[in-house]
Amino acid sequence: MPTDPAAQDLVAHDFLTLWTSSAFVVEARAWVAAQLAPRGIRLTGELELPHTRVWSSTIKFETTAGRVWFKVNGIGTAYEAELIAVLDELRPGLAPDVLGHDNARGWSLTRDAGPVLRSIAGPEALWQHWERLLPRYGQAQLDLTANRTRLASTGIPDRSPLQLPLEYRRLLGDLAAKPLDQGGLSRQQASALERLLPTYDDWCAELAASPLPDTLQHDDLHSNNVCWPGTPVDPSSARIIDWGDSCVGYPLGTMLATLNSIAFHAGMLHNDRGDIEDPRVLGIRDAYLEPFTGFGSRKELVRWVALARSTGCLTRALSWERAVQHAPASVAVEYEFPVRAWLMELLEPWANVD
Repeated sequence: MPTDPAAQDLVAHDFLTLWTSSAFVVEARAWVAAQLAPRGIRLTGELELPHTRVWSSTIKFETTAGRVWFKVNGIGTAYEAELIAVLDELRPGLAPDVLGHDNARGWSLTRDAGPVLRSIAGPEALWQHWERLLPRYGQAQLDLTANRTRLASTGIPDRSPLQLPLEYRRLLGDLAAKPLDQGGLSRQQASALERLLPTYDDWCAELAASPLPDTLQHDDLHSNNVCWPGTPVDPSSARIIDWGDSCVGYPLGTMLATLNSIAFHAGMLHNDRGDIEDPRVLGIRDAYLEPFTGFGSRKELVRWVALARSTGCLTRALSWERAVQHAPASVAVEYEFPVRAWLMELLEPWANVD
């Protein structure tokens, strides 16, 4: 890929232009039809492009057997196509049913998994959904620990507690060398993050020493990434979508994005990050921890969640870095420089673990 900033802008512009072009839609439609034909399914001609971003795009097709979704991933998240195919094999029902995938092009085709959780009801009515879904997801994480090598073969990034200190130093150096108006760090910000390094190393060392094994970690599990066509009493019908931010790492790191999102949409946070104290949110945390009770006491598990939420600020920064690595500078501005913003969250009081 080009390294010149102007060339990178052109590449990113071409992704958006390509994915919304008539030629691309025709090519994608032909590929989808070819995946469906052996199953005796035909396209009806109706399609829609509901989601187009610099990191991925989707096309919704109607067929004789119901709706299907085509997805193309950009360079930073191209592993998602193979990852969901592996999940479909190893843990059927966790993600949508995969009807086809092209690893080289980052293309995938899945059955429609139903309405997203956020569209079913308001945040105040979703507590029981989360309390039923998260233990199932946590158990799936534990079951997948035996398949870490297989998961890693898809190209999914390593965000283990042993790897994160190295990534911290690399990202800190990269951002310290960037101008502030391009998402870089001021001298004061860089110094503060440098002073935090020994503490961050200690957090990661404690997590690495805990008995919890590294495994699949979605890292963006919120109510718009869960499809739930059934009733609240049947969590087996729920499917988790959008695995482009996922990694192999400490399982409890999931609780950063999930708890923050739940609290934010329920009006318990003033922004999309920070501390969570409401008993209902903590009850969801405890429901998620049920499958992990054999690995430590409740006090230990709660501490490990707190540590994973803190160290997870870096995994969120790294996910954004991958997603927008070839995007125009305007994208980082639009999202308020998310790589820097998430790294700076490490300095917030909520992130400090005694």
